Amino acid sequence: MARVRHGAKAGRRGICPSAPRLDQTGSRKGIFMFHLGWFVYEAIQGWGSPEFDPAYGWSTPRLHQDMARKLEGAGFDFILLEDLSAIPDIYGASRAVYLREAVHAPKFDPAVMAGFMAAATSRIGIIPTLTTSFYPPFLLSRLTQTLDLMSGGRIGWNIVTSSSELAARNFGMPGLPEHDERYDIADEYVELCKALWRSWEPGAVLADTITGVFADQDKVHAVDFSGAHYSVLGPLNVPPSPQGRPVLAQAGSSPRGRRFAARHADIVLTPVNHPPAIKAFRDDIRRLAAEEGRDPDSVKVMALAFPHICRDKKEVEQFRAYLQAVPDRRVLAWLAQLSAITGIDMARFDLDEPLPADVDTNGSKGTLDWLRSGNATVRQMALRLARLTPDTPMIGTAEQVAAEMEEVMAQVGGDGFLIAGPLTPANVGRATELLVPALRRRGLVRDGYRHDTLKSHLLEY
Repeated sequence: MARVRHGAKAGRRGICPSAPRLDQTGSRKGIFMFHLGWFVYEAIQGWGSPEFDPAYGWSTPRLHQDMARKLEGAGFDFILLEDLSAIPDIYGASRAVYLREAVHAPKFDPAVMAGFMAAATSRIGIIPTLTTSFYPPFLLSRLTQTLDLMSGGRIGWNIVTSSSELAARNFGMPGLPEHDERYDIADEYVELCKALWRSWEPGAVLADTITGVFADQDKVHAVDFSGAHYSVLGPLNVPPSPQGRPVLAQAGSSPRGRRFAARHADIVLTPVNHPPAIKAFRDDIRRLAAEEGRDPDSVKVMALAFPHICRDKKEVEQFRAYLQAVPDRRVLAWLAQLSAITGIDMARFDLDEPLPADVDTNGSKGTLDWLRSGNATVRQMALRLARLTPDTPMIGTAEQVAAEMEEVMAQVGGDGFLIAGPLTPANVGRATELLVPALRRRGLVRDGYRHDTLKSHLLEY
């Protein structure tokens, strides 16, 4: 269980002591807190739902900036921006559903959006998704280090190897390497980025106007990196930020992906939402991190969650009733999303039959395995991806959802939730104005920032 560290006491800024809780034997449970992130995954936020807000203007950064300020006010650790470098045409061998439902289209560059959001905030972390398959390592290292330096150490990098053959063709590639080979290449890629970020020693920047010396040449070094896939001289031409390098996030769920995440990531994301599955995933990541010589407590495993926060019991009942007959339009939109993730045309299969056993992917294997588990039908796979199945957890009033989140974290041991949902004023408002206060009353999340960098937020507890 993730416990408060660094001698935290009640009343200290940013530390909320959890109220005493008794287990079934009457013993007092441990005090723990967990982290919160927000997952931005939709192209046009809220499109297709009654909560889409046309007043913001979909082609301006104002919505993202205003929502980032709201999430910062609620003490979220970070916002993660998903990406895909193509307009898919997988579902039904057509772009039609993607364009109609705004699924991955249009998709703004996450690094640019991260800059807009970082400029509008001062404490919350911003994590763009960038792929090792299409960015040259020096370019990505320089881009992320620039954002990190200019934001005061609040930038992360969500590392993906890409699963879209269509995106590969947009970058002049005939296709993608095989799944595990992409991770082999990414291992070298990340080691190179780390070397570039280390090419400026601490204290290299003097900025001494008296002597006229900006940087100490003896503390800036070439990397002379030569590997199986990359060769870079260096050094990087951007100094490090206050946190040293961007925080690294990763969502690999296959065996090879887990090994990669345990080797490199500061934040590991898991799509599963059943507590025993989350616990098994977290235990495995911590085991692998220890095998890689890392402190498992430094790796934060964040469970993806789609909380549906209702204002009263009547709203809860209405939403539960909706889950019994989700409109086919929404089902197809999520199947199109799944097709883009896996490269499998889900339109070829009967909605109410399981996916044939011989169907496999060179894309996101872990996600596909989770969605089809239990002999789920294709319709159920789409609803499971959207967390819209009748047994979907975290549906209720703010107090009910807060209690459920507390129970999940108590079962799995930590470390927090990556909340997914449209970045709309209504949806973000329910989280920041209803859910977070309920979590704070239970002492589960921070009531303010004690530190300035994303890395420090994560290591606070």
